[in-house]
Amino acid sequence: MRFAFHTFGCKVNQYETQAMEQLLRDRGHEICRFDEDCDGYIVNTCSVTGEADRKNRSLIRRCRKNHPDAVIGVCGCYSQHAQEAVKELGVDVVSGSAGRENFIGMMLAALMDRQMRMDVDAALRRRSFEVLPAGGLSERTRAMLKVQDGCVNFCSYCIIPYTRGPVRSAPLELAVSQAKEL
Repeated sequence: MRFAFHTFGCKVNQYETQAMEQLLRDRGHEICRFDEDCDGYIVNTCSVTGEADRKNRSLIRRCRKNHPDAVIGVCGCYSQHAQEAVKELGVDVVSGSAGRENFIGMMLAALMDRQMRMDVDAALRRRSFEVLPAGGLSERTRAMLKVQDGCVNFCSYCIIPYTRGPVRSAPLELAVSQAKEL
C-alpha cells in the first residue's frame, strides 16, 4: 500500500515521522509524497501555538476533501490534547504523541475494515521512553536520533508537558547502539 506523511513542528515530530516511515517500509509499504494519490495519509501534528492548531485543521480538512476514499490518520501533539476536535474532522485514525507502532497498526487495520479508531493515552502518566528506529526522513540528508522526550518545566505559555508528558530518556546503551548504527 502507498502512504504519505505531512509533519508539522519540531525535530521530535520529524524523528517520529521517519520512524513511522521505516515501520511501514519494513512491512513492505511504499512511502510517497503528500500530493500523490495514496491509500493512507498521516498527519503528524504540532500544537505549540494557536496558529499551529489552525494549520493542522486546515491540512486535515484539505486532505479529506482531496482524498475522500483514503484512510487519514492523525497523531502528534494537537491530537494529544484535542482528540475530539480531530475526530470531528472526519479522520479514520486518531492517536496522540506516543505509541507510534500501535498507530501504524491501527492505520493498517483501518485500511482493511474502514472502522474509525482512536487511542490517546494520558501523557502526564508516561514513565517509559518509546523506542523507535533511528534514521532520517527520505527528503533529509541528516539522520536523527531521539534520546529524550517530554518536559517537566510547566512554563505558563507552553503546552509541551501536557502533550509530551514528563521527561523520559533512552537507555544509554540504546542511544549508543543506535548512534553507532547510524
